[in-house]
Amino acid sequence: MTVASEPTARAAPGAGSPDQHGSTGPTGRAGLLAGANLSRIEPPSPPPFRLLPLSLAVLALASLPWLTAKYESGEWTRSSRETWASSVASGIAIAFGVWIIVLLRRERETASRHLADLEALTLTDPLTGLGNRRALERELARTMLRSRRLDHPLALLYMDVDDLKQVNDRFGHAAGDDTLRAAAHAVRQCSRDGTDSGYRVGGDEFVLIVLAERVGAEILAQRIADTFHEHSRHGSRVSLGVVEWDGAMTAGELLNEADRQMYRSKHMSRAENRTRTPGSA
Repeated sequence: MTVASEPTARAAPGAGSPDQHGSTGPTGRAGLLAGANLSRIEPPSPPPFRLLPLSLAVLALASLPWLTAKYESGEWTRSSRETWASSVASGIAIAFGVWIIVLLRRERETASRHLADLEALTLTDPLTGLGNRRALERELARTMLRSRRLDHPLALLYMDVDDLKQVNDRFGHAAGDDTLRAAAHAVRQCSRDGTDSGYRVGGDEFVLIVLAERVGAEILAQRIADTFHEHSRHGSRVSLGVVEWDGAMTAGELLNEADRQMYRSKHMSRAENRTRTPGSA
């Protein structure tokens, strides 16, 4: 397996801006990547739970019997019986108000959990369990900003499963799905928890955000390729391209360059195979 990469010089932390729209207009496949909106997509946050206004409303409701007595007679109470009746009414109002507040908070927490679960589903590829393209768009912009602010290295690894169509045609689509799951397993097994993150962005394409310099990303790429080939039932291989962010490229340009390096690796591997097999076309 050949890993194609292009060394890049990191710009100063304050140089450039990780604009989420590519400023250039390349055509074809590269243009689709550079033109993708890679802004950070955040779900709308629910409005804060206002406990104070609700508490004041409950107190106002509880004070109604006393205010009514004051309005009718000019005094807070006229007899012990009325005092007892006003106290009971106030207690019922307070209990009812507390019950309503508890119900509202419980419903809000349940709705928040459901929204979080739904958000997780929209960011996950159902076949492999990795993040999907939307998750990549969200995390890449965030990681680029953090890399610039903390002056940490950042590399992008673009991976493509070789000849997946042949696996589908020869063994069936279930075998192709198993191959993709094996690729996802290799990504998860070789990545560092909390540091690297993997995403499936196309039918047979994966992208990893690696918090390391180019050399470290290349070592990770080789490890993923070896692990995948070992666990693939049909001896499939992958092509990988590695690009280190220079602090100036946009998110679209970074993905664009990693994609080009991946295809460069694929062409180099095919050329090596033709050289090793003289009778091949």
